[in-house]
Amino acid sequence: MEDDKWTPIKALGRARQSINELLINELVIDKSDKPELMFSQVYNANNEKLEEFLVMYSGYKAYLETEISKRESERNALEAAFEEGYSKAMYTLYQERENGGKKKPVKDEIRGDIFSKYPGLENRRKEIIEKEIALKELSGLLNTYTTAYNTISRIVALRTYGGEK
Repeated sequence: MEDDKWTPIKALGRARQSINELLINELVIDKSDKPELMFSQVYNANNEKLEEFLVMYSGYKAYLETEISKRESERNALEAAFEEGYSKAMYTLYQERENGGKKKPVKDEIRGDIFSKYPGLENRRKEIIEKEIALKELSGLLNTYTTAYNTISRIVALRTYGGEK
């Protein structure tokens, strides 16, 4: 039976269900036993320690990529729901003003009117903003781990190449 009311949570659930049907396990990182690898020590690290760096940084990189895509999906679903609700609220308020013989409101006026009459929309907008902030921070962390991984890979390549001479 088809759901009568679409919500971002239902959409996310259906999307995750379709991904789960692919029978691919999620990447899980056990953070309880993480090695303390200081990036500043990478240049002087022996090959065994470099392997640890590569495994750790590539694992975190992959994990962050997955988390970012999940959170982008959540933000996009919330944004779609917000835009739909906002459009409906705007239409309703325009109709009320027109039927009441009032002049057409300016954009900022209608936005304030919508948020005062539909507090759920204002809350959803705040939720979207918070998701965007978290995404920006996670993207920065991903860039950091990507750079660290690439640096270590270059060191390994240089050592490997240097050993072949």
